[in-house]
Amino acid sequence: MRRVARFLIPKPIGQHRYGVEALDGDMEALSFEEPLPAAYRLPFGNLTPREIFGGGARVSVVNMPTKMRLTRRLRKVLDFDNAGHMYMVTRRFIDIVERFQTDIQYFPIECVWSEGDPAGRFYLLFTTVLLDAVNREKTTATWKPIPPDKGAWFPQYENYETFVFDKAQLGSVHMWVDPNMGIKNALITDTLYRALLDAKIESFGDGGHFEEI
Repeated sequence: MRRVARFLIPKPIGQHRYGVEALDGDMEALSFEEPLPAAYRLPFGNLTPREIFGGGARVSVVNMPTKMRLTRRLRKVLDFDNAGHMYMVTRRFIDIVERFQTDIQYFPIECVWSEGDPAGRFYLLFTTVLLDAVNREKTTATWKPIPPDKGAWFPQYENYETFVFDKAQLGSVHMWVDPNMGIKNALITDTLYRALLDAKIESFGDGGHFEEI
């Protein structure tokens, strides 16, 4: 076995983050395109792109903002960050991902600082791949049933629980969302992770080390 996957998580910089405020669109009303994956349909409402950090299905352009104001001018905007619980990235980040996978969506965002100065063009990025590639036999993470007929993985890392992913299920996929993860973050392969590191992309965390067979 070898390391293959990690959660794709923005890495906090310093003690403060900037806030984001949409200047158009409606971030509270963002939605996935229909037909919505069955895993995203809940008894009391459907999951949205802001609840699934990374997507996992095609996102509707309806209500998507095109302009954002960034508050607290405490640091520069990096290649990879969090905007309203969505991945906000540079074009450079997208170019690297597309070398490995084109099943993604991205929406351009013109950003300004609170004072009105331009902060640059960025993109809200989503993978459109929803995939369960967990190998049940070798995974040691805790599976918790969710009545009436669902369940989710909630790994206890302090107990050294971990995942094993099935290479045959992954195929050519390098960035995906697993519908059964209790932590709703996209996953990336080690291959994509290393490419981002080699390009000195800033700033994503080291979110787990999971094996493949």
